[in-house]
Amino acid sequence: MIAIACIAAWAALSQTEVFPPERRVLMPLDYHGARVTGGMLRRLLDEAKDDYLRIPNDDLLMGFRKRAGLPAPGHELGGWYSNDVFHVFGQILSGLSRMYAATGDPQCKAKADALLDEWTRCIAKDGYFYYTNHPNAPHYTYEKMVGGLVDMAVYAGRRDAMLSLARITRWAERNLDRKNVYSYNAGDGPTEWYTLSENLYRAYLVTGDVHYRDFAKVWEYTDYWKLYANKQSLFDKRPDGGQTGRYHAYSHVNTLSGAALAYRVRGDSWYLDTIRNAYDYLQANECFATGGFGPDESLVPKQRLEQMLRDTTATFETQCGTWAVFKLCKSLISLTGDARFGDWVEQTAYNGIGASIPMAPNGSVFYYSNYNPYGAVKTNVGDGWTCCTGTRPMAIADVCDLIYFQAKDGIDVNLFVPSTAQFQMDGRNVSIRQDTRFPEASDTTFTVHVNKPKEFSLRFRRPGWLAGPATVKVSGRNGRPTVLIEDSEHWLVLRRKWHDGDQVVLNLPMNFRSVPLYPGKPSPTAIAIGPTVLAFRGDDSPANLLDYRHLASNFVTSPGEALTYHLRRDATVLVRPFYAYKDGENYFLYLDSEAPGHVPHQRFHTDGPWNDGGKHSFCNKPGSWCEAVFSGTSIRLLGYLYEDAGRAEVTIDGKVVGKIDEFNPKRDIPMHWDFTRLGAGKHTLRVKVLNEKTSASTNLYINVAGLAPVK
Repeated sequence: MIAIACIAAWAALSQTEVFPPERRVLMPLDYHGARVTGGMLRRLLDEAKDDYLRIPNDDLLMGFRKRAGLPAPGHELGGWYSNDVFHVFGQILSGLSRMYAATGDPQCKAKADALLDEWTRCIAKDGYFYYTNHPNAPHYTYEKMVGGLVDMAVYAGRRDAMLSLARITRWAERNLDRKNVYSYNAGDGPTEWYTLSENLYRAYLVTGDVHYRDFAKVWEYTDYWKLYANKQSLFDKRPDGGQTGRYHAYSHVNTLSGAALAYRVRGDSWYLDTIRNAYDYLQANECFATGGFGPDESLVPKQRLEQMLRDTTATFETQCGTWAVFKLCKSLISLTGDARFGDWVEQTAYNGIGASIPMAPNGSVFYYSNYNPYGAVKTNVGDGWTCCTGTRPMAIADVCDLIYFQAKDGIDVNLFVPSTAQFQMDGRNVSIRQDTRFPEASDTTFTVHVNKPKEFSLRFRRPGWLAGPATVKVSGRNGRPTVLIEDSEHWLVLRRKWHDGDQVVLNLPMNFRSVPLYPGKPSPTAIAIGPTVLAFRGDDSPANLLDYRHLASNFVTSPGEALTYHLRRDATVLVRPFYAYKDGENYFLYLDSEAPGHVPHQRFHTDGPWNDGGKHSFCNKPGSWCEAVFSGTSIRLLGYLYEDAGRAEVTIDGKVVGKIDEFNPKRDIPMHWDFTRLGAGKHTLRVKVLNEKTSASTNLYINVAGLAPVK
């Protein structure tokens, strides 16, 4: 009875609330009338849809039912899901409802409906709703459930989901810790509390209920947002005297969507300044050529990025990071009308989530993109059902809602993707079909359908990578190219009276370009063509084989393979888009003049329980070994000294060349061992863990960071 009275009270409030005025100057189609019809992004959408549809409902619901004392058939999914770590159930509801809106597939709605109905049965009388009685991250999981329920109402037509949202929000108001500790440091306070405001503001915009608006205000990350609003460095001292050396990357970009929603609700221009300045700051200081950011999940001072690029294999939290970019940029395009914010969307669509490998049956996804210049491979994370498993379907579906934006006087094209869009212009039905092989070709064709001739503007985002003036050929104009005029918001404008069947062929010139990590410093750098970042396949970094002053001269086209080349100076090196690489295929994305001759620890063959420590591999079981092949007359073995390290035997081509001792009373001290006077050609170096150590050491650990040329 209490829950029913609570719901009735909230419903009464929502009837009297006045909704805020619309502050967006461009309107996303909000999935209505927009469809991705082909190309790599459509294949990605279909793949993800099938992956999430196949997960048994009973497995997804098992823990909820157990906690509620209901029959719980099925099997534990394991990983983060069964352990209630950053639980993804709410995100799966969001993903299924958004995929239903993006594709119209009734299976997505049917599955989402069934999951919502059964989960609702598991909500306790007091509104408790988690998978277990001891959730790892209550704030995070509540926020994802708010988003899931709002998405069910908006995209799956389940307005009754708002009743469940009212119940769990009453619990959250009473029970969620409100310490609101600054920054991200495990153990300091509630995890990622600062992302809650976004979906609560969305709930307010859907229901008009002031409880959601006021509860959202509680979680605004004001002290952090102020740094952007005031155009300060994230690492400056704050007015309270605090100073932060690193921020958890994804969540500190994700929180900016809360500021965007606050502007839509409250109208204070301070929020808009915050997100606009944040975009510029992040682009200038934190982003790689791919649009990815956050090595080791960290926002750090820019001068640290080069060393972190070399040290880590976890360069970009791909699924979550792409989702944060998509949301922020959609808000910026909508609220400012400026097309330039679409560049980051395009970067991460093709080089971020579009470069993922498929999800594994155990819920393991492509968590990290690896840009290490010493060589990298794509692999899914070891744990199943991580946070990135939850954001993956939402981000992939959202591509559909990032292609077109409607203006008062026309339609704006943000992405060049095979797609269709239907909308109304002054009460007249208009549809557009976009046919293209972009980014593998520079042309894209638009066909306009109108029930009566209608004058309006068709505008195209002017990409930041454009290699020359964009041109169009319009039907009825003798096929002559027309140079487009760029407006003040970076749109290329074509205004005319449109007739049914009119066609426009847009050409966006692309060329090879070098994208250095630091402007003015040639290395490390990535190579791109248009929006597509290329990666190099081979046994060693080709960084010193390229003429960077005349990039195009380095490449020989591979016939019949789009955006695929061989190096002119070494035909064994294949060059193709980062998104084309599959699981386990070695590549070099960033080219670093220090990298040729290096063999990173990830490319060592191992025997025994070796672990990946990020910057090195390590093991403490005697007899275990790791080995790698190198070329040359000398080699440097890289590692680190620790207080718990032991000794190892080193052999080259089967002959013992020495022992190494990695003990030091201090931790994490870089060290190297050189071996010279070798014969020319290829050699095999092996490191074997011994059952030996200095008496001061506390263990037998041996680590290997890689091999490098002797300087």
